[in-house]
Parts: sequence; structure tokens; C-alpha cells
Amino acid sequence: MRLIVLLLLLLNVGLYAYFNMNQLAPAPVTANKEINPEKLIVVSQEALDAMPNNEPASAMIANESTSFPQVSEPVKTTCYTWGNFTQTNLPAAQVVLARLGLQSEIKQEQVAIEERRFWVYYPPLKSAELAESKAAEIRALGVQELYIVQDSQWRNAISFGLFQDEQLASSLLNELQNKGVKNATKALRSAGKSLSSLLIKAVSLEAATELQKIKPEFVGTDLAPITCP
Repeated sequence: MRLIVLLLLLLNVGLYAYFNMNQLAPAPVTANKEINPEKLIVVSQEALDAMPNNEPASAMIANESTSFPQVSEPVKTTCYTWGNFTQTNLPAAQVVLARLGLQSEIKQEQVAIEERRFWVYYPPLKSAELAESKAAEIRALGVQELYIVQDSQWRNAISFGLFQDEQLASSLLNELQNKGVKNATKALRSAGKSLSSLLIKAVSLEAATELQKIKPEFVGTDLAPITCP
């Protein structure tokens, strides 16, 4: 009886081994897959950056962000005409334009000016410093509308206004005298003279602002934007 039980046990073990052969077999060893932990080296970011032909990650990102050229918006410019110059104040205006980096073209206007204009002004002083000092003195009297003239004939004169109506000029002169401005006077300007104008090209917004500030210093001139020829 014991022999029969032993045979049955051996038979069951044999059958179990036969049907589970794949699971019991050892896994195949793959060649060249051995890893030696003691030979592993941790490489820092500085070491990677120092390797030849390898750019740091930050540089790669910078290159990608700057790979496209930056296109700046063009500076908007226009043209201006600055006119009613006599032969005496035209050179001074050209000096001003050169100082602003602007190029101009002279356009002669051989037309007799019949229009009369009356100018209220303080006579020219000997130097720009004296003109500035006198202008400050007059402003202290309550007169704010004034300009120091820069053209060659009337350089360092102080202009208060130019009028077509003589009565308006006379009223301003009386007002100045009442405020204590001594030696202010009135004179006739731009009568029966041939004049010149300047064509100014490529005037930026900043340069146009400066021209508007300077224009009153040239008595009797007109500055206006035009379509570029």
C-alpha cells in the first residue's frame, strides 16, 4: 500500500514539472548587460557645459529665442516748408537746421511781398547772455510771450509779436509800457522784399517739435508740414 502511494506521489510531481517547465527554467542571461555600480560617475551641469561641441542649456534657449531678427518700426518722418526768409536771416536758419541734423533745399520766391507786418520788439542786445538776462527781467514784470531772436540781422533782439493789424501792435506796445518794459518799440517789417523758403525733408516727430520751438525766434517766418515732393 505504501508503495502505491509513493508511486502516485512521484507521478504527480513529474506531471507538475512537465506542465510548468517554462516557469521553473532560469531566465536567460543577456550578454553585455552587466552593470557595475561602483563605476558609475555623476556628471555636473558645469562639466557638461565645459565639454566641447556642447552648449549649455541656457545658451540653447537663448539662441532659439534670438534666432529671428528683431524688426524695429521705422521712424515716421515728413517734410516741412519754412518760408519768408530774407537774405539776412536765411543763413542763421540753415545753421539751426544743421544743428538738428536736417538737410534743406533753398527755394527762391522772387515775388514782391505787399503785405505789411508790424513788429513789437526790444532792440538787439550785445550778447546772448545780456539778452537772456533782459528776457528774465521782462518775464518778472508779467510778460510771458517773448522770444530771443536768432537771425543774423536782429540777433539777440527780444520779440513780443508780429501783427498784420497795426492797431493790435500798438495795443501790445502800450501794454508792455504800462507793465514797465522800457525801450520796447514797434516797426514795419516784410514790406516789398523778395523772400526765400527752405524745403526740409525727412523731419522726425522730435525734430518737428524742436522746429516749432525755434520758429518764433525768426520773426516773420512761417513753418508748415507739406506733402513730400
